[in-house]
Amino acid sequence: MAAQPSLQRSLLTLLHGLLSRTGATRAVLLWYEDGHAGQALEAHGPGAGGQQPSGHQNGSAPDALLRDAAEEAIDQGIAVGSDAGGDAGEWLNRAQQALAQASNQSVLTVPLPGGADPMGAVLLFWQQADTGPCDPGIPVISGWLAGVAPLLAAQRRAERPWHWHARQAWRQRRQRWRQDTPRLQRHLWAAGGLALLALAIVPLPDRIGGQARIEGAQQRVLSAPTDGFIKATHVHPGDRVKAGQVLADLAEQDLKLERDRWASQVAQQDNSYAAAMTRADRAEAALSLSRLEEAQAQLALIDEQLKRSQLKAPFDGIVIQGDLSQSIGAPVKQGDTLMTVASTRRFRVVIDIDEGDIARLQAGQTGSIALSALPWDTLDLKVVRITALGVARDGRNVFEVQADFNQPLPADIRPGLTGQAKVMVGWRPLLWSWARPLVNRLRFLWWAW
Repeated sequence: MAAQPSLQRSLLTLLHGLLSRTGATRAVLLWYEDGHAGQALEAHGPGAGGQQPSGHQNGSAPDALLRDAAEEAIDQGIAVGSDAGGDAGEWLNRAQQALAQASNQSVLTVPLPGGADPMGAVLLFWQQADTGPCDPGIPVISGWLAGVAPLLAAQRRAERPWHWHARQAWRQRRQRWRQDTPRLQRHLWAAGGLALLALAIVPLPDRIGGQARIEGAQQRVLSAPTDGFIKATHVHPGDRVKAGQVLADLAEQDLKLERDRWASQVAQQDNSYAAAMTRADRAEAALSLSRLEEAQAQLALIDEQLKRSQLKAPFDGIVIQGDLSQSIGAPVKQGDTLMTVASTRRFRVVIDIDEGDIARLQAGQTGSIALSALPWDTLDLKVVRITALGVARDGRNVFEVQADFNQPLPADIRPGLTGQAKVMVGWRPLLWSWARPLVNRLRFLWWAW
């Protein structure tokens, strides 16, 4: 048997050997898989029709009777025949008798040992007139099968597919783990496994977040109307102001002197124009008129600059930038930014979203923001605009996403507050949401490589 190239050839050799040694006319081997009868192999003695696989009847007993007879012997753990029981008294042999009656032959069923679970059973058939299993005897036949069972088991195991070996290794490891691990630790591992499974399959809200800041929906930059010096300041960043309130004064001495100069020019050109008209000197009158108009324009410009020497709030709001208290007397140039005022009537949220997440955001999605100043309260918001240009910030590329509030705001909300905002983009298992940035990064590195 050991020299046979396959398990089936070994089994056929075994069955023919039993036929020749016992004088039986038919031998059937039933394999067991996971405690149930599976494949069957059948051989006949000389003159009985040769070899046939399981499923061919040719007047033989039905397969159900074969399985019942095999299970009867395996359950009792001893060879059982239709004419006699085992070596130690009478054993149940009803299935053997039913099989013998159906086949009109004497039957002997011998379990094929295989450790804790038998590998199957061998059924031998004799004609009623033969001596039956008395020669060479039931113990001898059982001994033969017990001797070849380890070899058959090894061949069977060698022909198993790879997934069967993997499953067996897993079962052995699990059994050792159950034996060596305390019950409390097993329960903790089981709870951890269930929690991990829940994280992997239970869909939860998927959110994309980033640093956020509150800005006024309307902001106005107040700049120096002309070259000059800072004379006084009346507010500081963070102060609330009313529309028309004076915020700062610029020194106007130079502008007043300039106004006096152009005012005298206006008077002088007006007299020249009157004298030319008296003399009927049209050329001189035209020249004086043009000079008069130029002086009047310059005077109007100076008057406007004098009016703008006081920086006034354009609307009700809050000063968010421009502390001039430490710059009294400092020179400024025309166009220099002095203060920034933000409206307090309406606010917007600007969220910095990483470029790896920006593709999943769309206008109309909702979310919430938790401010550093109010960590226990969250405010609902809605995305209204996504900027098309990225900005480098803190060593990474981000996109600014603008959102509006969906609820009335507390009185202590003001521009400049920062916090963390999250926008809901769908439903996904939490484990995937955590692993997605790493997976995307690995995909990108793989593609780049």
